[in-house]
Amino acid sequence: MPFDDIRNSRIEKLNRLRATGVDPYPATTLRTHSIADAIVQFESLSSDTHEIVLAGRIMAHRTHGGISFIDLDDGSGVIQGLVGNDRLGEEPYQFFLSVVDVGDIIEITGVLTTTKRGERSIDAKKWRMLTKSIRPLPEKWHGLQDVEERYRQRHVDILMNRSVHDALQTRFKLMAVIRKFFQSHDFLEVETPTLQVIPGGASARPFETHMNDLDLDLFLRVAPELYLKRLLVGGFERIFEIGKCFRNEGMDRDHNPEFTMLEAYAAWKDREWLMSFTEDLIISITREIFGSPEVVVNGKTIIFKKPFARMTFAEAAERASGIPYNSGTEEEYLVRAHALGIVVEKATTKAVLADEIYKKALREEIIDPIFIIDHPLELSPLSKRISPNSDTVARFQLIVGGFELCNAFSELNDPIDQRGRFEAQENLRAKGNQEAQRIDEDFLSALECGMPPAAGIGIGIDRLVAFLTSAKTLREILPFPTMKPTKTDA
Repeated sequence: MPFDDIRNSRIEKLNRLRATGVDPYPATTLRTHSIADAIVQFESLSSDTHEIVLAGRIMAHRTHGGISFIDLDDGSGVIQGLVGNDRLGEEPYQFFLSVVDVGDIIEITGVLTTTKRGERSIDAKKWRMLTKSIRPLPEKWHGLQDVEERYRQRHVDILMNRSVHDALQTRFKLMAVIRKFFQSHDFLEVETPTLQVIPGGASARPFETHMNDLDLDLFLRVAPELYLKRLLVGGFERIFEIGKCFRNEGMDRDHNPEFTMLEAYAAWKDREWLMSFTEDLIISITREIFGSPEVVVNGKTIIFKKPFARMTFAEAAERASGIPYNSGTEEEYLVRAHALGIVVEKATTKAVLADEIYKKALREEIIDPIFIIDHPLELSPLSKRISPNSDTVARFQLIVGGFELCNAFSELNDPIDQRGRFEAQENLRAKGNQEAQRIDEDFLSALECGMPPAAGIGIGIDRLVAFLTSAKTLREILPFPTMKPTKTDA
């Protein structure tokens, strides 16, 4: 039947409900148990024929003789509903058949029972419409090959594909676990501006916007870092923020223009303390989500156990390129980058080339947790040098299962050094690097007031969820991924 005919038929049923005095969208429900709770307590609830009220969406509807068998789903679980003329009466049962469709959300009052085939069910004494569905659910959604269509109708995707629902549930639970962990370690959750005059805190191309009232050009933040550090200057000791960031760059397996970032800072701490803290955090997450420090990702078992292995950036660059980092030249790394098909920007350096080669040729091969440490200064304009005259910084990245799960370092709090780094970034921008950071005079002014020694970490929530759920792309674990509108969307 054509879609319009199905929709019109459902509207007729909606009008029939209203004509008989039934509100098809009541404001309240008498539900006494979730379906999950009813299943857990099934033996006790069914033994004393205790009458309960369940509610959920009809996902399937089959009739046999004078009884309807429906699959009732409330998001917590699925149970079979038995709706028949023996309990309801012939006329009420026929009314049920005449107005109910798959997709409707209904309420059933009855007793729990087990059918002759051993199916746990609720035997309906009465029922009530809670939400009349006008648009039919797709019958063949599970086998839909057009992934773009699934993402465009994400609400249907979540409803029809349990794996999608479960992955998003893992995402939301993960954020609660992270908050609980940081708060249990005396971190205070804070907020910083999303609209910023200067998009600092990361090397990235920003989204631009304009505020009419002040006639002011603004940017969506690429990171909350520089404002969080202002809070350290202001006397906050341990702080974290979970919020949206935006980078006007490409979309691929590991990147999305809008993403969720966790950043946390601890005054009086350094990189070594933060590496141990990060190990504890990741182990705590896996225990809370999976009940074990062992995680199966894409068929491979990963065991999170302290201490995680370590590899210097120079070692990673040499393994990826075959060129010793300290003695290799920019020209040698440029040749290797071209051989790997890496697009090279005009304004580049040996460190940038080595980093891109490592990402292309080595990172995806790293399965067990490992800290990449001691990065070149030019890749880390906000982190502290290992020693006063060193060209290497006290930074680390956690790589697991081919994903970079975090970026962290001992924070640079020398305002003179920081200004020099910003000026070097501006020089790169002048040569054509659109992702180079800008000089932020307000931030430098804050540093000049004095920021205590501190360690900071950034964790991409999207990547962490993708890793934990074995997702092939970030879009699989985004509730509503960014999509280019179709003509029908416009």
